[in-house]
Amino acid sequence: MSELNIKIKHGEAHIISNLIFRAIAEEKKRLELVLEMTNQKLHEFERKYGFSTVVFVEKFQKGEIPEDDTIFSWWAESKIANELQKNLKALEELEICQK
Repeated sequence: MSELNIKIKHGEAHIISNLIFRAIAEEKKRLELVLEMTNQKLHEFERKYGFSTVVFVEKFQKGEIPEDDTIFSWWAESKIANELQKNLKALEELEICQK
């Protein structure tokens, strides 16, 4: 577990706290929306090629799939989805404590 401390030099702590809570909530919504869009693109690739993105990544990494622009797009979308999921998980596990 890591800890991050924020010190407020001026102003009301509750105002800053509310701003932080709202900013985090908005970022979570943004990440969820972009992840949903990315997952839709991944499902389109899966329907087109007939296998899951997990299987695709395994085959791609082994060099079993010839590369072209569409294949590279699928790979890029899978990387984006992983990064979005990682960031969303980090925000969901965030605990804000006030002193």
